[in-house]
Amino acid sequence: MPQGGATLQRIILCHFGKVFPGVILIGSLFAGILGCAAQGGHEAVKLEVQPQQVLIGDPVSIRASGLGDGQLASLQVSGQDQFGNTWTSEASFRADASGTIDTSRDAPVDGSYQGVDQAGLFWSMAVDRAVQMVSPFPVIHTLNVTLSVNGQEVESQAIQRTGQIDIVKEKLTDPIVGVFIRPQELAEPTPAIIVLGGSEGGYNEGWATVIASKTRMPTLALAYFGAEGLPPTLENISLETISRAIDYLNQQPMVAKNRIGVVGASRGGELALLASTIFPQIRAVVGYTPSGVIWSGIGESPNAPAWTYQGRAFPYLLMMESEEQGRLFSEAQRNGTPYLDAPSFLYSLKMQRDRVAEATITVENSQAAFLLIGNPGDGVWPSDILSQIAIDRLRSHDHPRPYQLLSYDRGGHMLIPYPYYPTTMRQFYLPTIDIWEGLGGTAEGAAKAAEDSWPRVVEFLERELRS
Repeated sequence: MPQGGATLQRIILCHFGKVFPGVILIGSLFAGILGCAAQGGHEAVKLEVQPQQVLIGDPVSIRASGLGDGQLASLQVSGQDQFGNTWTSEASFRADASGTIDTSRDAPVDGSYQGVDQAGLFWSMAVDRAVQMVSPFPVIHTLNVTLSVNGQEVESQAIQRTGQIDIVKEKLTDPIVGVFIRPQELAEPTPAIIVLGGSEGGYNEGWATVIASKTRMPTLALAYFGAEGLPPTLENISLETISRAIDYLNQQPMVAKNRIGVVGASRGGELALLASTIFPQIRAVVGYTPSGVIWSGIGESPNAPAWTYQGRAFPYLLMMESEEQGRLFSEAQRNGTPYLDAPSFLYSLKMQRDRVAEATITVENSQAAFLLIGNPGDGVWPSDILSQIAIDRLRSHDHPRPYQLLSYDRGGHMLIPYPYYPTTMRQFYLPTIDIWEGLGGTAEGAAKAAEDSWPRVVEFLERELRS
């Protein structure tokens, strides 16, 4: 239909709620125009999405105008992930007296989320699986925002979402395995960041790239197991891997020597805390749902240590499980259903209470500042308790650098660190033990935790590394 016809159709929709094909009555048309004018005084409904090119984690504004006073309209956000699965959210809103809807101001009357939440249409996207592969880390380059009135699509706009802005990447295989990411504009030595993933293995290039793009610091996505040339499982991991990474960064002309930050998630957070006690070049540590206690490895042997240094294992606690937890684990493994591991960690702490102090990381020996995120209700392990152990130790030793624990009641095990990102998939596959780990928390709780913590993490790294 020509543009004028589309406008005419919207005018008729405004008055009648639907179009009668081939029948346009002049009197009804004038009544429709007058009705729309009385409702809002606008001739055309308009969708505004800003910005339309955005870094992952940065805010997006969605606004509709030209509606009638109190008129209902729906907004949908959809996109396809790296495997071909479609992720979708939708919410209905009632326009205000001026005929506008603004997701930063208005709560939906119905839809995939509740309450006023500018990020709601993004974190509440749910997956419609089209293929066997699915991940809680969907890579969605294009998001389509669609405005519909009375069930008919009025306008759609695309958001190009990127994980990188003006950066250069270099893949590394020796003496370390990972990806070195450098902002293009760097003209003088700048503090650098090492990013450590968790028990999934390999390196998290996507997360590290977003961090580099946001902080404008050289960033190294480092693998410590589960990649070619490295141990296949999280067992007997030598902390010399971190030493070699620091040496590599110090050799780069655009890296400020010995001003290193480490960002680690889960077991990678445990490793970040531990490494900071050995290497004084580490000046800042961010731990996403980490542990201040050292645990055994994950792999073929249930009694193998996770971490070694100079050929010696650090004291560690064994993973133990009650008979009930063993039964639940076997059922989850057999049925492919999510398993919550946190009760086993609590049971292990209780059964080995006399060894907790020995296995606690000596964070007081670190030269770093600390920002930890430990959440009650974490499904993987009790990260609030395990993080608090580190904070208590820092406090009892009057640690001279800043330290803080952020805690979010329904944040769960935080695999998604930034906002405006789907958090509805509350499980991930752990190939080392062939199980789907339940993350705990809720989609909304995880989204709120990311929205609050992400700017704090960026500010912390800026303050502690650049100053």
